[in-house]
Amino acid sequence: MLISFLSAKGSPGVTTSVLALAARWPRAAIAVDLDPQGGDILAGLGGGRHPARHGIVELLVEARSESLHTAMGRHVVRPAQHSPPVLAGFGAPGQAANVPWDLVGSHLVDVPGADILADCGRFAVDHSVSAVLRRSDLVVLVAGSSLRVVRAAARTLPLIRRELGTAGEANHGHGPVTLVIIDPDMPYTAEEIAGGCQTEVAGTLPHDPVAASVWSDGAPTGRGFQRSRLQRAAGVLARALAERATVCRGAAASRPGAGLNGRVLR
Repeated sequence: MLISFLSAKGSPGVTTSVLALAARWPRAAIAVDLDPQGGDILAGLGGGRHPARHGIVELLVEARSESLHTAMGRHVVRPAQHSPPVLAGFGAPGQAANVPWDLVGSHLVDVPGADILADCGRFAVDHSVSAVLRRSDLVVLVAGSSLRVVRAAARTLPLIRRELGTAGEANHGHGPVTLVIIDPDMPYTAEEIAGGCQTEVAGTLPHDPVAASVWSDGAPTGRGFQRSRLQRAAGVLARALAERATVCRGAAASRPGAGLNGRVLR
């Protein structure tokens, strides 16, 4: 199962959210960094302790001579004891230019024994990872609660739906696109944001800079990390997103003309 995470303009914390959620995911999960602008998980969470050769580029090179799933076994690492398994991203933005994104998505959507939580970076029109989004069981836009960020999210959601070919579908309910709000009530509540964006909010994560620094900068966990506000909220949200992704896959598979992985053949 593939769950992709994006940010809108000005939105904070996609990478931190993906790592926090993957650590509390109710099934086995791998956090995959697909941000075309370059990944920094191994430098941040990993503190540079893991060699840079374990990343998406090396995986794709080896996948030319064997299955991508087999190659993943050598490149997925656990940067820290408390970390979920991670596949690191690009070392530089230019490396993403010639990636066969549809092929990558077709493999990530059904990795044996694990769900994939993909950090796809900031959304842009004609986003290079749109092919991965179209393969995803669920697409999550991560946003803050300020007016500036909420406006950006409201403008971005229709563009994401257009990329997915779901522009005409209902915006409320349990569709394949949803919102996660970081630090709600600053000043807008999740309910107000859902109304303004005409999209259901799947859940929220708190502003917890101490716990977030564990994921973003490899800060020590300390005794209270697992009980921190961020990790407790991530546990609740992870269960909700995992359940929603399962429902979305079932709905896609039941559509007339559904093909492999429940995708509608066009």
